[in-house]
Amino acid sequence: MLAVLHKEGPSTEGVFRRAASGTEFRELREALDHGADVDLGSQPALLLAPLALRDFLRSIPAKLLVTDLYEEWMAAMQKSGKEEKVEELKAQVWAAACLSRRDW
Repeated sequence: MLAVLHKEGPSTEGVFRRAASGTEFRELREALDHGADVDLGSQPALLLAPLALRDFLRSIPAKLLVTDLYEEWMAAMQKSGKEEKVEELKAQVWAAACLSRRDW
């Protein structure tokens, strides 16, 4: 889903703003939940995929980016090299996961 949004999303007008049919969205979400093959590149699915992603992110019980690590996230984004930035962000994801588990 992310690969399709990365490839097709920028050229699809209103990809995150357009309203979609609630029925179509529920059918797509059900198909994805059951592991069915879905052609996310088709026009209706392409417009529904952002909704599915947003729905998924909202359903995560804990925060995705732990605010306790805000300064560390910002420092990681200031790294100059791509590889250095990726390594620092990986470390912050690990730290966030550890904090999240502690709160369970």
